[in-house]
Amino acid sequence: MSALVPTVADLSSVYTLDIDEQAERYARLKATFEKNFGAKPEFIARAPGRVNIIGEHIDYCGFP
Repeated sequence: MSALVPTVADLSSVYTLDIDEQAERYARLKATFEKNFGAKPEFIARAPGRVNIIGEHIDYCGFP
């Protein structure tokens, strides 16, 4: 089943702009996880979504 889930080895595969800024953000995320749970995360999942101005999810509304 893991073949159905896209995986990437570096942030340049996901982000095209501000890669250094994103790398810092992910480093802070990992450091916070390690501080709170005492272990490194096994993986980081990313699930971007869109909401409108009043907070309703709109990914399923047919917008591009």
